[in-house]
Amino acid sequence: MGFLDKMKESVKDATGIGLNAQQQYERAYQKGVLLQPPKYQDAIKEFHSATEKFLKDGNKAMADRATANACLYQLVVNPDRESLAKAIQALEGIPEIERIGSQKDMMATPPLITELNAIGEELSARDADDGADKIAKFRKAGDTFMKLGSSPFQFVDKFSTEGPLDKAMNRSIYCMALADYHEGLCLVMESPTRAHDFMQKASIEFRQSMTNDWAEKTGAYVERIKSKRHCWMCSREMQGKDIFYKYYPAKSEKYHHQLVQDLKQDHGMIDSPNSVTLCTICGSSIENQADHYAVMRAQEVKDWVEPILAEYQKVLQNHHERLKDLEAVAHRHTS
Repeated sequence: MGFLDKMKESVKDATGIGLNAQQQYERAYQKGVLLQPPKYQDAIKEFHSATEKFLKDGNKAMADRATANACLYQLVVNPDRESLAKAIQALEGIPEIERIGSQKDMMATPPLITELNAIGEELSARDADDGADKIAKFRKAGDTFMKLGSSPFQFVDKFSTEGPLDKAMNRSIYCMALADYHEGLCLVMESPTRAHDFMQKASIEFRQSMTNDWAEKTGAYVERIKSKRHCWMCSREMQGKDIFYKYYPAKSEKYHHQLVQDLKQDHGMIDSPNSVTLCTICGSSIENQADHYAVMRAQEVKDWVEPILAEYQKVLQNHHERLKDLEAVAHRHTS
């Protein structure tokens, strides 16, 4: 190879000018993906350049593959909804593509598309405000992750650090557990018994998916909603601590404990020191009445103090005017 040929090759290597489509495609790996640390933004630019050249050559299959790679690495750089949608669209119709971070290791695209769709469904579930919508989307995400079976994840960890990131099966169970958890939350004000069943199921699923923090959280909630106490005032049994009954401060003596025991009533009403259980209806009625009296008393104090403060204001204004007069007299004597 002569000097000029070497110069041309050197310019091609440095700038990418004069490369054919395949060389441009390979350059995305050499000057971007395979570097340590990788330069994914540079790789994205090279893949887009390769796409244009493949299209000029009439090689649509490779053009689509280059575009898909550009979209996938854009998703690595910026894992958001827009990049996710573009990557899914770009992968449609491509049977296989290079695995992320590799130039030679290929992977089938259908499992990758399924994973990306499941991620999108889970993100939609997390963003949903409506309870029923959130539940339905978590269940759909769980079903989609289940389709992956034992396939390894490629992108889940880019979008989430919460929940299982190793196995699709565990992620599927985790999403189903979230659906059951939110189902329980939606039902608790209607039926604590039904809510308890969903929370119990969610707690088991969280343990199966190895998300023990969530399992403990739901386990504690299960204990709360299955708890039952009678109301000291109306004697009705209520289910759900801090939901349908609460502990209120009250003075109790041994006599009260003995009386409850003799009458064979629910000792749980006074099982907490200096407290008594009231259902939310009785408790809120007391609180509301107390608030009403507090507002009334505050108004009485205001009505009492305002005339006094007004009188003080008059006295202060009078003193202020007298001081001004004295200052004026003093100024005349000194001038």
